[in-house]
Amino acid sequence: MGRKKIEIGSKGLLKVETVKAVASGEMLLVSLPAEIRKMLSARRAQIVSKISNNPEPAYGFNRGFGHNVSKAVSPERLAELQRNLVRSHSAGLGEPVAKEIIRATMLLQANSLALGYSAVRPEVVEALILMLNTDITPVVPSFGSLGASGDLAPLAHIALALIGEGLVFDSGSQKPEPAQKVFRRRKLKALTLEMKEGLALINGMQFSNAIAILSACKLRELLKVATISTALATQVFLGSDTAYSKELLSLRPHSGILTVGRWLRNLCANSSLIKVHAPYEVDGEVQDPYSLRCAPQILGACYDLIEEAIKTFEVEAGSVTDNPLLLEEPKNTGSFTRIVSGGHFHGMPVAVKIYNLMQAMGIMARLSNVRCARYVDEARNRGLGSDLIWPEMSEDEKATCSAMMVPEYLSAALTNQIWAEAMPSHLFSLVTDAGQEDHVSMSATLALRVYSTLPRLADALAVELAFASQAAAIRKKQKTIPSRHKPALSQEALRLKSALTETLQKELHNKKFKPVLEINLNYRTKPKDMRLNSECEAVLARIKKIVPPVTADRSLSQQLSALSEEVLSGRLLLTADSKLWS
Repeated sequence: MGRKKIEIGSKGLLKVETVKAVASGEMLLVSLPAEIRKMLSARRAQIVSKISNNPEPAYGFNRGFGHNVSKAVSPERLAELQRNLVRSHSAGLGEPVAKEIIRATMLLQANSLALGYSAVRPEVVEALILMLNTDITPVVPSFGSLGASGDLAPLAHIALALIGEGLVFDSGSQKPEPAQKVFRRRKLKALTLEMKEGLALINGMQFSNAIAILSACKLRELLKVATISTALATQVFLGSDTAYSKELLSLRPHSGILTVGRWLRNLCANSSLIKVHAPYEVDGEVQDPYSLRCAPQILGACYDLIEEAIKTFEVEAGSVTDNPLLLEEPKNTGSFTRIVSGGHFHGMPVAVKIYNLMQAMGIMARLSNVRCARYVDEARNRGLGSDLIWPEMSEDEKATCSAMMVPEYLSAALTNQIWAEAMPSHLFSLVTDAGQEDHVSMSATLALRVYSTLPRLADALAVELAFASQAAAIRKKQKTIPSRHKPALSQEALRLKSALTETLQKELHNKKFKPVLEINLNYRTKPKDMRLNSECEAVLARIKKIVPPVTADRSLSQQLSALSEEVLSGRLLLTADSKLWS
């Protein structure tokens, strides 16, 4: 069976799903349509002819770069200018970024250059495509981009590999090798840069946008996990689903509120634990806490932050962001030889939306954390006991048991860490290039921080899922369950309570009883079926295999780590029916 082809350049726009698929190395071949190749060749010939026959200075073509813009470069040294640009700007530091990020970056680069405004030959685009299709990935250090004048250092490391220098990862290998060695082994030819091409390769915003796209795709998944956690909490805390009703939420019709509300209704439908409280449909004496009742509004805002960001990233994926660019001559239709310098390489449009993702993570982490605190608090968890200690333990055993106490600490630590990563780097510009680049976006710094923080959010959600699983298991062991509301006592019940209380007080006064006994008539008969919604039960079954119920104290570290990986990889979502999210 052949590999599916993805054509670039024709329409410009790339959906985030396509970028993610190419980045992950799925069975996709990237191709350059013949008509796009022909167009690139024609425009390249036009500009080469103009530069060759016109002695006027042209930045990017026959002048130095940055603050060397006033220095002319002789025709015989134009190729050297481009090669030296790539070499000198390959000065990044830090750990190599993930392979998927670089693959996404190269796809975005190829698509941008293929639009025909960057003055490159089709061979440059095809060199990027060749690297993608043969699974050769340049080694790119994490730091060096300011997100203005393009993602200079990271993109320079990619360009360095294209010309057969620097380090690369060959297909399936995690060991860096010299690009020249890999090209020789694969019988591939390195690219020889010509006028303007080195600058076009390093002056774009594709590195920042690649990280942003992959982060947003992952955060979309984690938002659904956060919704599952909310649905589990609603049910095991004996909450009400009336706050999720379509009729109610339609009165405040933000897209995120309506979407998350629909997800929650699907995840709570036909739950026995909710049905048992159906008589108290309109809140009654005590309303559910905000962490349940306001979940459509809280997670809905996160949904809107993510989706707004993705719209921007997709526009960016179809944009031309290097400099200078070729525009059509006003009096010569079809001649793209007007060289225009602008600021499309500035990353602020992307940076502000990358921060959307960081805000969403901080909100999601805190929502999860406040529910974890509720799980361990016997005064607020509606009969689940202190620290979710296993109910079948004897009182002596319970006195020695911490059960789920410390995972709540872990949730707080993870939430604090996510907040610590939320510094708005895009608000802290630094002046560079001898004052020429006097405002930068820091988009890459922010994007890398978002990307590296996603595993911590997965950790936080995994902790809450373990709490929910433990709570659900306890509910199924209980002989009776607390009512959501204190029922009105009959006159007979009041008389009995008064008599018993008086008797106890007398006996305690006579020191015949040391323990203080509490009379609690606020319990309901346990329903025969203590199951949650069927989809939630499927998720719980998966969690239980990874983190079994805590019936006695044990180390949970490795099991929570495995559950976090299940969350981060997206495998946990596959447990629930995909129709839930439609």
